Amino acid sequence: MLNFEKKNIKTTPKRLKAFYFPLFCSMALIVFSLQKMSATLPEWTNNYLNDFLCMPIVLFMGQFAIRKLKGNNTLRLPWPLILTLTLFYSVYFEYYLPRINLRYTADFLDVVLYFSGSAFFYLMENKLTVQT
Repeated sequence: MLNFEKKNIKTTPKRLKAFYFPLFCSMALIVFSLQKMSATLPEWTNNYLNDFLCMPIVLFMGQFAIRKLKGNNTLRLPWPLILTLTLFYSVYFEYYLPRINLRYTADFLDVVLYFSGSAFFYLMENKLTVQT
């Protein structure tokens, strides 16, 4: 019984790791589609959910591309690169674009959500590796 419990604890992060990318993409697509259809969404979902989902999706796709180009499925994005990309997204979408396009608004909470999403990605890809 004790071994069964340990096995479930060890495989849970692996299961979560396998499902977060398609889940996040689906959630972002649903929110975007509902916004395009002018559906009424809760404020947090409408204004902030995609900001959290953005960086894990972008970083996962970047890591996937690098793995395919290098032919090494064990490569992981280092934290300085994750931090740099997140900082770039924050400056570009929350500082630069709001100054040149009225469609964009600067919001510090968006920056916090970009970094939270990046931290989630880092933990999922680098810290929750399962030893088999």
